[in-house]
Amino acid sequence: MSYLGMIFGKITEEEPAFELLLTRSLTSPQTPYEIRSYGRRYAIETTMEPSEKTRSPFMTLAGYIGVTKAPENEKKEAIAMTAPVAMQKNHENGVRTMKFILPSTYDDLAKVPKPTNADKVVVKELAPAVGAVHRFSGSFDESKCHDKVRALASQLLLDGVDLPKGDDGLVALDKIKYEWWGFNPPFTLPFLKRNEVWIELDEKQAEQLIASQTKDSQN
Repeated sequence: MSYLGMIFGKITEEEPAFELLLTRSLTSPQTPYEIRSYGRRYAIETTMEPSEKTRSPFMTLAGYIGVTKAPENEKKEAIAMTAPVAMQKNHENGVRTMKFILPSTYDDLAKVPKPTNADKVVVKELAPAVGAVHRFSGSFDESKCHDKVRALASQLLLDGVDLPKGDDGLVALDKIKYEWWGFNPPFTLPFLKRNEVWIELDEKQAEQLIASQTKDSQN
């Protein structure tokens, strides 16, 4: 893909397949979202301690797939970049995790080459999952993403999803599973960037939400 295309937000990388279960079209100040179901996927991930200020988790993962240098995996196999880049944070210790989802051709753990720097890169099997996704543009910084997660969680509460709350009555982010996803490089024009936040739901939560919204739309 051309550099110019990336500046203007064009995305050609493969994305994980999903089934769209519900579209909740809302306008501000409400938070629109989709309910998506993802199948089994394979990913590589790396973690970064709060004390690490210089190591780039992105370049650590990029090294494994062979971006800018020889692939750092046992097969020396160049692997295509995909989208999105997924991030999450452990609220107890502040450790951040970054993930690249591997292309769909890697549909079995046996096909995934082992990292040559296993102390930094780990191969993960991601179980099938259902969750709520909110899409937004602009900067892909942690503070903004957490604000979007809070907004999505609050909307899910309003829509009847039972999520754990803190003493302040708001959703306790340290008690739910969520990630923030970036689809574009840093130099993409901010208003053309595609960012998403994901809150994982269990089967019961998803079924009740879909049934409730489907019933409301029919009335």
